Amino acid sequence: MTDGHDEPTRYAERMFPAPIDHGIAREDRAVATVSSGVDTATTGEWRNERWYQGGGRIGEKAVESIVVYPPTGGLQTQGDPFEPVKIGVLIDMELGQLLADWIDSTILAVEDSLNEGIYDRPIEIFTVDARGLPRENYRKVQQGYLRLVEHGCVVVLGPLISDNSVVLRDLVNATGVPSLAWTGAVRFHGEYCFTVANGDIPTEPYMGAHWCARQGHRRVGFFWEQGSSGADYAEYFRQAAREVGLEIVKEVSLGPNPRGLQDHLATMRDQGAEALVYMGYGYATFHFARAFQALDWDPPRFMGTAFMFYSNSNEWAEGLEGWHGVDQLGEDGTNPNYEAMLDRFDRRFGRVSRNVVVALGYDCARAAMLGIGNASIATPEEVKLGLERIKWMPCTNGGPGCYLTFAPYDHRGYKGDFLTIRELRGGELAFRGYHRPQWPSNTGSPLLQDAPAGSPR
Repeated sequence: MTDGHDEPTRYAERMFPAPIDHGIAREDRAVATVSSGVDTATTGEWRNERWYQGGGRIGEKAVESIVVYPPTGGLQTQGDPFEPVKIGVLIDMELGQLLADWIDSTILAVEDSLNEGIYDRPIEIFTVDARGLPRENYRKVQQGYLRLVEHGCVVVLGPLISDNSVVLRDLVNATGVPSLAWTGAVRFHGEYCFTVANGDIPTEPYMGAHWCARQGHRRVGFFWEQGSSGADYAEYFRQAAREVGLEIVKEVSLGPNPRGLQDHLATMRDQGAEALVYMGYGYATFHFARAFQALDWDPPRFMGTAFMFYSNSNEWAEGLEGWHGVDQLGEDGTNPNYEAMLDRFDRRFGRVSRNVVVALGYDCARAAMLGIGNASIATPEEVKLGLERIKWMPCTNGGPGCYLTFAPYDHRGYKGDFLTIRELRGGELAFRGYHRPQWPSNTGSPLLQDAPAGSPR
């Protein structure tokens, strides 16, 4: 057949492959195309020797594409299968033993959401491994985010590192695909920048200063790590120290591979430092243990959220022995959302992993699912609006009073007791309280006080 111009008639072909139905959907519950989101499931090399350490293995890899089907409820759709709505996962740092805990908790959060009827279409979790600053090049994380955008993701989980969040901020706002980052950096902001934060850079220095004051340590040595948030960490700690009457006997700015650390510590000790405070990424922290041992010095010491690297590898946990630090796990056994989620995690994946990343991954993916469920259609713009409609979302992280809320111009999700204090001593990770400052006038004390563990508000 011709069209009268001696040329064969051309027919339009599909520009893109047709959606595929994997044929695994069940009537009674949501089901995923994988039993676990990482290759460690095929080897059985789970690593968490202690409850707070990561469950996976060093060097494990995430499954690139995972599809989760909602329960059918006995209904059968007509016509072509529905294409999954896509959630992107952006790996921007070396996660050690924690990748399995992040990906598997994300799968569980999607399955739970679909079982609850938050959404009725399949969901694809699509992952890229694009590690950027501070170890690798900044362009890698940008290219990773753009790959997720090109794949059609309506929301991206990540980045995790504050440097990479600053690198991506303008790109996220320009492309209009919302990002749910884990960074506590105040510089990650804009219409499409959201956080389900693994910390809070302005608050962590205050927690460290208040902890020193409560313990009676008035002369402190202070370390902060260079980077996009280093100056913020330093300035907030100086301000907090002034407010509670601390004297900083020596301040040191460290690189990720710290030089002269033992000499700096020796000087602080000789200058009468009664306690030490560290704020930064955490890459430098691994080196402190050797320096303390060489100096035969075990001073009281407090760290920001870098403290939670104890879960990154069993060896890193040994390096953080003796520190108090900012954590996000609430008082043991008090958050019913956390405990119930861990029970479901154990039943779903056949393993127990109680570290903070399981809670963070779960809360982050739950927020993404609520954003999708609240959206009128599955586009990034509508999902952004859907995220802004989330109010008092129950959280597995933090204490029983922790919840997540977004709104226009308020894209920092966690509220309430989402930051806690723990101590790693003798291989045990002990809860040491929430950060609940009071006015000095309440107690007649010149120092701001925090509520002790388990005390009434």
